[in-house]
Amino acid sequence: MKKSIAIVLAFLLLSALVPQGVLANVTPLDSLTEVENILYGSSRTGALLERIEDVETDIYGSVQEGAVLLRIARIQKFLTDTGGTGGLQLFLNLAEWGFSSTMSTQLPFLQRLEELEVVLYGTVQEGFIAKRAEELMEAIWGTTKLDVKQVTLPARTLVKIALLETVDSANNQIGDPVLYRVAEDVMVDGRIVIPAGTIANGTVAEVTSAGRLGKDGRILLEFNRVTALDGTLIGLKVDETATQRNKSLELAAGASMAGIVLLGPVGLVGGYFIKGKDVAIEKNLQFYVETTKAINVSGFHFRPASY
Repeated sequence: MKKSIAIVLAFLLLSALVPQGVLANVTPLDSLTEVENILYGSSRTGALLERIEDVETDIYGSVQEGAVLLRIARIQKFLTDTGGTGGLQLFLNLAEWGFSSTMSTQLPFLQRLEELEVVLYGTVQEGFIAKRAEELMEAIWGTTKLDVKQVTLPARTLVKIALLETVDSANNQIGDPVLYRVAEDVMVDGRIVIPAGTIANGTVAEVTSAGRLGKDGRILLEFNRVTALDGTLIGLKVDETATQRNKSLELAAGASMAGIVLLGPVGLVGGYFIKGKDVAIEKNLQFYVETTKAINVSGFHFRPASY
């Protein structure tokens, strides 16, 4: 009887500590592969335990104790924790934005850390990742804990963005990646949630070249998700709120916006020129998208938590 109770308690403890995806239909190998992709940009080969030990040594400086599932969950939390106390993703976002007013969230974490070190110190630093990330935060912000509070980012919050490269119906194809940056800070209650300079990935969802018989050129973009300062992924789309704001941009900008219509369906932006012409959405042209739903996220004041 005591043995059965102990087994049940152990299972409940494991269930509480390990993410549900790991316990459900995601294998330890899948979870470890995801961790390696996030950290290094690619998965490693070899025995599962050896790979876990390699990641732990890189992050903590030594091999950790515990069952395989718990060790992988611990690594995942360190990498992607969105709480104010911070995982590696949060430290990198804060350090990179504080230093360069941008966030390269599409890059592997280790690459981001090394590039920041080269810019700040002139060379990649030695030691384990957790220590290096803390030292980076101290060097840039003077602390590892900034003033942070949980806030709710409402649905239909406007986000001003600009494409990093021109897209056009003559040259782009379905599936092409489209990089864009956030053009203005997104704030809730005076706290920054998505900082200006954040880079995100969109996709060409539909494209039609102009035809000989006067067919319009057409291109549609999906904006997918943008990463908040704390690492939370926030869905973006073009819907009624953004459409109305973009119409006012057209009136204000005059010729620079002439012929471009920014509108739905949900999640899409379309550009249309005069009949029979290819359409282009120019690099650095600013326009609005909006959040797909309300979401809880960390909001930051850039000052120490004890301020």
